[in-house]
Amino acid sequence: MIRMLIRNWWLLLVRGVFAIFFALFIFFFLPFVPAALLRPLAFAGLVVIFSVFAIVTGAITIAAAVRGAGQGGSAWLLLADGIAVTAGGLVLLLSPVFTLFHVVQLIAATTFLVGMLELVAGFHLRRHLTDEWLLVSGGIISTVFGACLFLTRGGDVQSVLTWIAIYALANGLAILGLALRLRRLRQEVHALAGNGRAKAHSGAA
Repeated sequence: MIRMLIRNWWLLLVRGVFAIFFALFIFFFLPFVPAALLRPLAFAGLVVIFSVFAIVTGAITIAAAVRGAGQGGSAWLLLADGIAVTAGGLVLLLSPVFTLFHVVQLIAATTFLVGMLELVAGFHLRRHLTDEWLLVSGGIISTVFGACLFLTRGGDVQSVLTWIAIYALANGLAILGLALRLRRLRQEVHALAGNGRAKAHSGAA
């Protein structure tokens, strides 16, 4: 799995950056929406915003899993992560009959499942990467966020959007940190390989 993640570090970087910009968009967008328009637009905005976030991050994760197929037995973890997120986003976007309660419950279920998969993937990395806590922390954030939504049953739309932004920012920072760590590890591997080839050439000479 570590080779697969190292090769696809840039896809994780894209996922983390997108999540951070997504969170910042919500934080900076909501204050400028007139109060008279916020209520009628908020529900539709919640559905569209989370659906887009889920579909894009899921597609990026699926791409990383497909690119890494055959390079480790744990590619299915990334694939399952991507499929779960994408499926949640598509169901939410394509179903016209959901109430706020159903929307919140679906978001909670999706993020909780993703968190569990990220936790499993993080523990798989423990033998290879000292910074596996970045992925584990991302899994914990997703799991706790999903559990909190289940327990609180959502509240009003604006508060749900705010919580989604906080979740996206925290999870995005964790994934971004992991991607940068994998990038450094890739550079170190290439440097070691270059030194090994140089020594082999000098020895042959």
